[in-house]
Amino acid sequence: MAVDEAEPPKISLLYVDDEPVLLELCTIFLERSGNFSVTTAQGAPEGLRLLSERPFDAILSDYQMPEMDGIEFLKHLKKSGDSTPFLIFTGKGREEVVIEALNNGADFYIQKGGDPKSQFAELINKIRYAVARRRAEEALRQSEERYRLIADNTADNIWIFDMKFQMTYISPSVKKMRGFTVEEDLAQSLEDKMTQESCQMIVSRFQEELALEMTGNADPDRTILFETEEYCKDGSTIWVENAVRALRNKEGNLMGVLGISRDITWRKEADKALRLSEGRYRSLAENSPVGIVTCDADGIIDYINPKMVLMLSLPGGSDDAIGNNLFTFPPLATPKFTEILRRTLTTGEAEDPTEIECQSRGRDTVRYWGHISPLTADGSVWGAQVILTDVNGYRRDDEMPQMGDYPSQLASGILVKQER
Repeated sequence: MAVDEAEPPKISLLYVDDEPVLLELCTIFLERSGNFSVTTAQGAPEGLRLLSERPFDAILSDYQMPEMDGIEFLKHLKKSGDSTPFLIFTGKGREEVVIEALNNGADFYIQKGGDPKSQFAELINKIRYAVARRRAEEALRQSEERYRLIADNTADNIWIFDMKFQMTYISPSVKKMRGFTVEEDLAQSLEDKMTQESCQMIVSRFQEELALEMTGNADPDRTILFETEEYCKDGSTIWVENAVRALRNKEGNLMGVLGISRDITWRKEADKALRLSEGRYRSLAENSPVGIVTCDADGIIDYINPKMVLMLSLPGGSDDAIGNNLFTFPPLATPKFTEILRRTLTTGEAEDPTEIECQSRGRDTVRYWGHISPLTADGSVWGAQVILTDVNGYRRDDEMPQMGDYPSQLASGILVKQER
């Protein structure tokens, strides 16, 4: 017989009662009327034995039984850590039993007597409700455990701030990032955690976001990115990149913020070193006695130094060159020059320095000692660099400066890009 995949799984029920007739009748009714699989036990001791062998979705127990009554049975289960939903049968007028059962962790009670049909309908509904509630609680617990496992083992910091700037959660990774334990970090104020500039920036951003919230036009799921400089336990500071989202209740009201922080100190230091390096090479290029011009892989000029502007007699300065194509840019775009430039960009290899003749404003023919080298990154050619030395005035080739490897050395050392 084919099984309907949409049919919910049967509820496994352990029914404990010392009256065999009631056990049989209740089992028949439940298995016929509801989606149940009933296992019976004649008394609490047998029920405990069955529970030690396998789990059940719910337990239904009579109250008045020999050896161990329903309340004692319930207490024994709770003491051992069993959280299976527990329902108890009681007689009418036994309110004290009901109160004691509920106080000891029973989920529901059902009073015996009255119309059997109504009584069993009530029993079925309460069992289903108790099982559904426990399954939902277990699913939530497992979900929380998974998320906490992720949060507790991630290298990034995960944290929660309430609306009073009080941190209510921080992942254990804070110990590795800043040197503080979770308890120490939670006890710190915002001013204890970061520099004054970072505090002021956060307060300002928070006020801006609150104002945006008040307009009603804010994206409730937006993510905000910002960087902060934070204190470490050893007295040093680190730079942290923060990605922050709002925490809201069911009505959509703002309750706090959830943030993920990552140490980017290494990136900050690398950026600083790069800026210093670029500054040094730019200074070298700007004050170089040779002309320098660079282009991208398509030949578009993105940098030209003052010496090259002077050598080419450009009245508009660098503006006359930036953005032009070096393949068609006078006076450099001679057949010999463009052919060397094309080969360099295609092969990614520099050729030996050579003499280049071209026309310059106000002068007939100008001779340059030129060297064109590729600019590469990760094995790919992204541009070329041209270095020209003015050799006009030298009457013989043997009088020209003996540059040796100077152009190639300079080409490998200077990578200047026009600021966008």
